[in-house]
Amino acid sequence: NFMKTSKKKPLKAVGGLLVLLLAGIIFFFTYYQVDEVQVMGSNHYSEKQIRKMVLRGPLASNSVLAPLLYTKQNTKDVPFVDGYTVTRLNRHTICVSVKEKDIVGCIPYLDSYIYFDRNGIFVEGSTERNEKIPFFDGIKVKKVIQNEKLPIKDETVMNTAVALSTIFAKNDSLPDHIQFDESYEISLLYGDITVSLGKDVNLEDKMTRVIAILPQLAGQKGILHAENVTDSVKTITFEAEIEE
Repeated sequence: NFMKTSKKKPLKAVGGLLVLLLAGIIFFFTYYQVDEVQVMGSNHYSEKQIRKMVLRGPLASNSVLAPLLYTKQNTKDVPFVDGYTVTRLNRHTICVSVKEKDIVGCIPYLDSYIYFDRNGIFVEGSTERNEKIPFFDGIKVKKVIQNEKLPIKDETVMNTAVALSTIFAKNDSLPDHIQFDESYEISLLYGDITVSLGKDVNLEDKMTRVIAILPQLAGQKGILHAENVTDSVKTITFEAEIEE
């Protein structure tokens, strides 16, 4: 009898511990259950895409484990993104902060788009065009190497592209298309309105006036001439396209 009861006691103790452990696990996952995911810093991907990309697997639904397991500082497999950090805001909410690559524009190359940073370095290539990034036509390159400077004959055109990109971002005035002709004169396309900026002189002044006038031309077709704006001449003219 003594032997039998002594065997039963350890078994009962182990069984009790397992029940406690299981109850603890259930409590841990229920108490820290993620009900809300906030996304910050992503312009290239929607919040839904970021959640799907970052939070893969059942442990992502726990607000204690998700920050430990899903923070990633190197994301070579994700275009346009350097890394992301997952943090716990409260026991039911986590936040995914995305660190995007510094991209200011893209140019067409063969059947792809080449994305570059403010130093003119080729950062990313894609067959899809990102509509939120300025698209420059007329900047030609014969070959490209990732993480190296784009081999453009006239380096000043890259400075112009970066300056324009900064102006667009500051004023939330991104055109559909930016065209450089052979002498690097600039045209911007906003729907049916072509803005002729001419050479890279007084760009800030030209764009301030253009941005103020564009809303007044809604629904019209034609060319907005801003190429002659100087420090002393502020006149902009609109050449309307007459429907035959």
